[in-house]
Amino acid sequence: MNNAVRKHQTRFGVLEERGPETILADAATAFMLPLLRVRRGDRAAEPGCGTGVLSICMALTGAARVTGTDTDPAAIAAARQNAASNRAPNAEFIEGSLLEPVAGPLDLVVANLPHRPAPQPFNARYYGGSDGTDLVRALISQAADKLAPGGRLVFYLNSIANPRRVLAALAERFDVTTLGERRRDFTREEFDALTPGLFAHLEAQRDRGEAEFWRDENELYFTGRVYEARLR
Repeated sequence: MNNAVRKHQTRFGVLEERGPETILADAATAFMLPLLRVRRGDRAAEPGCGTGVLSICMALTGAARVTGTDTDPAAIAAARQNAASNRAPNAEFIEGSLLEPVAGPLDLVVANLPHRPAPQPFNARYYGGSDGTDLVRALISQAADKLAPGGRLVFYLNSIANPRRVLAALAERFDVTTLGERRRDFTREEFDALTPGLFAHLEAQRDRGEAEFWRDENELYFTGRVYEARLR
């Protein structure tokens, strides 16, 4: 495996991440790291684990066991390598979709899933359906079935990915708080370079109340939020 290396400062020290550069943890994952609160003995899972950074962090901060899943074999291979090199034997990684291969009950589910809205499918690392919520809503449904009462679902979501629809889905079974929020500046050109017509698609989504982004002193921006949803 032709690996790149990235280092993350955590409460337990430096977590070293290795893997193909195209799948290394992004800024959203780094933003989540200091917000994670793991209770000793938690049975935890990370759907869409990528190289396993969040899983390993949970494993090293008190979780009894952590199961990470991903549909990308290269991500699973990198996650297993990272668990070994960071001495996290209680983190296991399984190829599969979201929580489908994970046995419950669980106490904690943590995720940073693809949730970029777009008019057509593009890079699987980012695309989350027309309004960005396809994978997130599927995870909410699965987590409601696999979490123990009082269990927590912690996930990252950008405000361009129909937050109203996501919060409505959560409201059926969960009590929700926001753990953190960050600003993300962007340009029309940046988004249209990902797939043609993406910015116009976002503008239409915003006009329908399905996306939130703003302009401040001629800069476009949206927000990224980390939600904690507790199962009733």
